Amino acid sequence: MEKKGPPLLQLKGIVKRFPGVTALSGVDFSLEPGEVHVLLGENGAGKSTLIKILSGVYTPDGGEIWFGGDRARIENPHKAMDYGIATIYQEFSLVPDMTVAENICLGKEPKLGRLFINPKEMIETAREVLGKLGLELDPQRKARTLRVGEQQMVEIAKALSIESKVLILDEPTAALTDREIEHLFEIIQELKRQDVGIIYISHRLEEIQVIGDRVTVLRDGQYVGTRRVAETTVDDLISMIVGEEIKEKFPKESAPIGRELLRVEGLTARGAFEDVSFTLSEGEVLGFAGLLGAGHKELIRTIIGLWTYESGTISISGEPVNVSRPSVAIRHGVTYLPADRKLEGLVLPLSVKDNISLAGLKQFVRGGFLQLRRERKAAGDYFSRLDIKAPGINTLSRFLSGGNQQKVVLARALCSQSRIFLFDEPTRGIDVGAKVEIYQLINELAKQGA
Repeated sequence: MEKKGPPLLQLKGIVKRFPGVTALSGVDFSLEPGEVHVLLGENGAGKSTLIKILSGVYTPDGGEIWFGGDRARIENPHKAMDYGIATIYQEFSLVPDMTVAENICLGKEPKLGRLFINPKEMIETAREVLGKLGLELDPQRKARTLRVGEQQMVEIAKALSIESKVLILDEPTAALTDREIEHLFEIIQELKRQDVGIIYISHRLEEIQVIGDRVTVLRDGQYVGTRRVAETTVDDLISMIVGEEIKEKFPKESAPIGRELLRVEGLTARGAFEDVSFTLSEGEVLGFAGLLGAGHKELIRTIIGLWTYESGTISISGEPVNVSRPSVAIRHGVTYLPADRKLEGLVLPLSVKDNISLAGLKQFVRGGFLQLRRERKAAGDYFSRLDIKAPGINTLSRFLSGGNQQKVVLARALCSQSRIFLFDEPTRGIDVGAKVEIYQLINELAKQGA
């Protein structure tokens, strides 16, 4: 790829501080037209902070941003849009009850006169943008009826509708099928041909070799280095990310298989799954796999009491249990870790401490009163054990990076003293080092008889 004048985007010595922590310390980054520049780092390394600065969510405390050779000031999201910077976050921002066309044109609706929206022109605009992506979606479909992959494409269509010059993709393949990933990569190649610069954030290192041109690694808020992807191996990237070599990415330790903890027989939930049977014993890790919509996620949610079932039985420790709601499952020692940590896994306005102790509060109650010192000690122990990167246990959970939020969800499960753990994609959207830590914790739980 030949350089065509000044970089499309350049960041020099970017600094960002929050109370008690320096999130970015002198970070450099550049993006060429028609380039996919991958941004890597452990959870808490500063990736999200960097893209929020480019998106106008945060203002840097130091450093410079240059756009097309000119000094830029991205003071708010509207200014980012003016520069042609569009961000697609891991958690989509579509309005569920709006149509595809309404979502694509949101904030820039074509008008009839000065007061009224022109629905016909809005539909035509959406159809034209979707056509550029090779999508045959009905612009009048409600966003809530779309599959995850279709939602991703509508988010990209929104970005293209403002003629973006820079597209930031945050974990774009985390919930996509293989076919949807192929389609996304085809679209990225087409955008490159149109000289759109793409900042690509992913923890799936293998796909970086397929889609990336250059890669920059951050660690603990500091710039580690930039490499050409074609001249770098996955092991090299892991060493840059973690700071050391990781020889075993999927550590597996044997554990003695004990008595049966969970038995499911003939379980059927209309429209989701039919006649499912399995058993789960102490020390066993049982995996469920399938394409999106295959029913495995609904099955897990049924066992925890979030989804109703028409027939079949659930037995826990040999006793048939009518799991009619989550509190019943929790009372019988079953804990659920949802895939969507922000929507279902955490109470974001609460502190790390309060989230960790939430499912196991009964163990800290004596005589009707909550023993705050014992609760703090337990939360502090899990905070240290899982190496959660935050100023302290009183930090609000919404200020943590995605991977550290996932560790808080896991800490709460451990604190609940459960015996049966239902993990729904526990390593989704987290870095390779944190993944290994979670696999090791699963091994530890199994050896303890969970």
